Amino acid sequence: MVARVIAIDGPAASGKSSAASHLALRLGIPYVSTGAMYRAVAWMASRRGVGTGNPVSEATLSPVLNALKMEYSRRPDGSFALCVDGAFPDSELRGGEISALASQVSALPCVREFLSGLQRAMAGSNWIVMEGRDIGTVVFPDAAVKIFLTASPLERARRRLAQEGGGDLETVAREIAERDRRDVTREISPLIAAPDAVMVDSTGLSVEETDAKIYDIVSRHSMDYRVSYGDTDQMGVVYYANYLEIFERGRTEMLRSAGITYRELEAMGAFLPVAEVNCHYRGSAVYDDLLNVRTRITGARGARLIISGEILRGDTVLVTSEITLCCTDARHKARRLPAELLAACRIYIHEVEA
Repeated sequence: MVARVIAIDGPAASGKSSAASHLALRLGIPYVSTGAMYRAVAWMASRRGVGTGNPVSEATLSPVLNALKMEYSRRPDGSFALCVDGAFPDSELRGGEISALASQVSALPCVREFLSGLQRAMAGSNWIVMEGRDIGTVVFPDAAVKIFLTASPLERARRRLAQEGGGDLETVAREIAERDRRDVTREISPLIAAPDAVMVDSTGLSVEETDAKIYDIVSRHSMDYRVSYGDTDQMGVVYYANYLEIFERGRTEMLRSAGITYRELEAMGAFLPVAEVNCHYRGSAVYDDLLNVRTRITGARGARLIISGEILRGDTVLVTSEITLCCTDARHKARRLPAELLAACRIYIHEVEA
């Protein structure tokens, strides 16, 4: 069972927080910053003298964790933010000293175990965007979507200076490089990209360009498919009709990635037979080609679910499709799309009809 989590990992100052918050706002789902949670632990620890008068260790951090209450709560203005012991520390978590202490604190097994438990508890039947450094590898290895966002150290130093001010570029770049070294080489949950994560390098990209790139990745389901001999004719070319079967595989995998299956829909009394198919062929695939099948929902209203797709070989689009499904009950009468289906597929609904 996949977790309805969009995991965005990456090194310090790579733009994860901005990208994750913008994505969550666009999709209309909650956003969780795990980095803020680690900084909150460091913030509380520093108020107890840890890192200054007392060394950073499990012995000095355990009392902090035992007394710590942390959750994402709604502010008076309606927005959600990290609440620590009844307060919203906000900008107090962004200082350089707290960030440096957070890197040390995050290496302790007791801290990672404590916060990982809180983070896993935040996932449920609804989608969330969660960003950090080990979300797709440790906290949610079963996340439906994994992105590893990075940028060059120099680019990240420029962003850090623009955000916080003070210091010089070379010094900040060295600090970021040292932070990278600690995060990559630590024994507990080192900073690495999950094998199935999509790499996004934002060097040279504006915030808007980075947001658009990530949204395009998240809002469509992508599946690789190797053409089998049975898909082809005597010339080794894929039968036209078999493209529809490939699209069906993509559609099934999209639902599976959203955490819902045809069998579960049928248990709800909902069936999704194909009502209309439009395919446009631009090129042919042949035996043993590696294809990429991309699907997204472009219409969801009443009983109709419209799924658009494309099949690519490399960067070349071979086939595009628009398939309309009509939701029916067990007696083949049209019924509204189940709310559970729409909630499960929330991130793939690219443009819902009014």
